[in-house]
Amino acid sequence: MSSTSTPSKLGAGPAKAAAAPRRTGKLIDARALTMIVVFVVLAVVFNTLSGDIFLTPRNLSLLLRQASIVAIVAAGVSILMIMGEIDLSIGSSVYLCGVVAATMQHTYQLPILPTVAITIGAGLLMGLWQGVWVVAVGVPSFIVTLAGLLAFRGIGFYATEAATIAPVSDEYSALSEAFVSVPLTLVLLGAALVAGCWYVIRRHRVMAARTGRADPTVLTLKLGVMVATAAALAWIFSGFRGLPVALLWVFVIGLALWVLMTKTVFGRNAYLTGSNREASVLAGIPLKRQLYFGFVLMGGLYGIAGTLVTARLAASTPTTGMYMELDAIAGAVIGGTALKGGIGTIPGAIVGAVLLATIDNGMSILNISSFLQLVIKGMVLLFALAFDSYMTKRRG
Repeated sequence: MSSTSTPSKLGAGPAKAAAAPRRTGKLIDARALTMIVVFVVLAVVFNTLSGDIFLTPRNLSLLLRQASIVAIVAAGVSILMIMGEIDLSIGSSVYLCGVVAATMQHTYQLPILPTVAITIGAGLLMGLWQGVWVVAVGVPSFIVTLAGLLAFRGIGFYATEAATIAPVSDEYSALSEAFVSVPLTLVLLGAALVAGCWYVIRRHRVMAARTGRADPTVLTLKLGVMVATAAALAWIFSGFRGLPVALLWVFVIGLALWVLMTKTVFGRNAYLTGSNREASVLAGIPLKRQLYFGFVLMGGLYGIAGTLVTARLAASTPTTGMYMELDAIAGAVIGGTALKGGIGTIPGAIVGAVLLATIDNGMSILNISSFLQLVIKGMVLLFALAFDSYMTKRRG
């Protein structure tokens, strides 16, 4: 990973770096199609082997809820990776934020809003702490966040004597475990579908006017995928209690991060920073401020993930967040985020996290040994990184 003290090679130059977002779009279309095909194949295999248990509304709804926390941190770490940085402290940071949340609820019995605010504040401080070491001191983010992986969990163990903190209030647990009613769920899905179709059609028209070319087949395919996805989600959620509230968090945070990366100066600068660190400095990008914001933003996501995981478990446990950083990084890479920076999207990272959750869920249903599950997930991570290396060589 790049650091502020080690610029990337100049070879490509500013022009190639500036083209990164355009190349990303083409790559993600291919990745999205591949991930859809992989998901369908996995779903058929798991459903067949489980005796038609996997493809039921109840299981799929719980699967998506299970994926929500990893999806949030995968989206966050993808931003750091796009800028050429990394975060190995995610699991420990989320655990320590969960300790803060459970302590506020159980020990001090604070209301929900102060608890969430303090928890997110703790995450922001952790992100700022790591950002200072990376940006101001010049220590590579790999080393800084590896230290965070050890230190943050150690702080949590010391503060709690490695004990479980429980319980939390039912209202607090509802932040993750509640469901939106089925009628309201269908209204929300309908609204999201209309908004999504409007955006795709509008973007298609803008690109057609800009380039003079328009492929109605591509537009039809995109709209068809969106309608099919909305229909599948409507079947899932209407068949089991409605939309999980945890997915609302994913939608809101994912949408906000997508807007940040595609519609703001920070997002454009992030791609240039990751594509060519030295060129971004020559282009006048405030590199230190850019990286500070990335790490502090990641800290805020620690707090949100810590809030949700504590609400889900109704407690803070010593094993909370274990290996979460590996799931998050693997999800981001599977979703198209390049380890060397400059390429990636928020939706891709979220879908990659869902794909990993699908593998977890299927293996659990089939009662595969937890030890073998670790082996399989390790191989998935290895293949994801190998694929990223292959795509990097092709782009080079």
